[in-house]
Amino acid sequence: MMSRYSLFLLVTSIFFFNYLQAQFEVSAEIRPRLEFNNGFGFTPSKSSEMTTYVSQRSRLNFKYDREKFGLYFSLQDARVWGDEDIANNTAAFANTKSTGFHEAWLEFKPTSYSRIKIGRQEFVYDDQRLLANRNWTMHGVAYDAVLFGLTKKDWIFDLAFSYNNDASKGQAAGAGINHFEVDPIARRLRTLNFIYVKKQLSKDWYVSALGMMTGYQKDKTTSTIYLMATYGLHSHYKKNRIDARVNLYAQSGKSQKGKKVQAWMATAEAAYLAGAWRFDAGMDVLSGHDFKQTDADYTKTEHNFDLFYGIRYLRYGFMNQFVLPSGTAEGGLTDIHPGIQYSWNKKNKISADYHLFYLNNPVIDPFSENTFVEGSLGSELDLVWHHQFYKELTLNAGFCYYFTNDNFARVKKIQPDEIGTPYYAWLMITFKPVLFRSSELK
Repeated sequence: MMSRYSLFLLVTSIFFFNYLQAQFEVSAEIRPRLEFNNGFGFTPSKSSEMTTYVSQRSRLNFKYDREKFGLYFSLQDARVWGDEDIANNTAAFANTKSTGFHEAWLEFKPTSYSRIKIGRQEFVYDDQRLLANRNWTMHGVAYDAVLFGLTKKDWIFDLAFSYNNDASKGQAAGAGINHFEVDPIARRLRTLNFIYVKKQLSKDWYVSALGMMTGYQKDKTTSTIYLMATYGLHSHYKKNRIDARVNLYAQSGKSQKGKKVQAWMATAEAAYLAGAWRFDAGMDVLSGHDFKQTDADYTKTEHNFDLFYGIRYLRYGFMNQFVLPSGTAEGGLTDIHPGIQYSWNKKNKISADYHLFYLNNPVIDPFSENTFVEGSLGSELDLVWHHQFYKELTLNAGFCYYFTNDNFARVKKIQPDEIGTPYYAWLMITFKPVLFRSSELK
């Protein structure tokens, strides 16, 4: 598999390099990360032990650009050191599941202000609340889709469509499969479609609107698709020492489980820059289900806002305790997050962010019948140091600590006297060189 990818990329590169007035670039990324994990993405008990591992992303990128069209391939290997499935007691040889294409797309440019991009591509919009590349994960996130884009004066308009299917669809005439009949991934995404409009109101201020329609299959033996609509506004103002963002989104339609949806999200944050210092504060509110409500219409409706493909790691605490509705037992989340950053020179900066977490609605106590959990879910402190050796080479280190309480333990379905101390630390090097860049004029 790897040899076929390499040969294909080599032949493609040589072919395109010979075109007139074309630019060809080869770049790479190597990103190993040493992690000490006792609470990232899970809640430890007192009997849990810290795990130590090294994960690594390796990418080789090929970019070709002409006046009327372009191509991009990003070959990726993402794995944990030593997890190879082809190995023996003396050596690790290969991992057959860690390598593939992160991106592979073709772009047409009919006019100077329009484009059509087809293939696997990243979607990164605004502050990445709903569409993001989720860069912290080693695999990242990309989407198989068709994107139509217009950029003219102070306007940006993007329209995207996608439809995912079973690999055996259309193998024989009249015998294609139109659903994920045998799929180990529960509720795999069937379709993602969106309209994005951005208007630059001034040099310092823009607003954007996003309307997204997502669909999930009813189950593994039917082609019924549950569609959910997500729609709302984003605003970003940045001038001199002020940097502020606001988001307001709502959801309706059907959830992945086929239930009626009424959900919303609201965020507001602002930062003030004073020399080498940056002071910021914000609040995120994600709607949830009120388990004290017994009205039949209310109980039949899902009230948890679905973040879909939005960024988690940089928004709701670096330890990823509340990335899904199940993280708060479906009660919704309020996150109040002050922070401070200090840059003592162009190469070094250190930041401290503090998160105060609260349930938006009461949830059922799993250990006490007919009682509810309400209020504070504890807090989290995130410390990060960033050092830039060169433009291509950076070092990133961090330490996170979660201050638990009884409510947090119960929401995570752990007895309060059995919960452990969540903490997480990492040391990461990122090297992103440009290996070759050429502009050919013949």
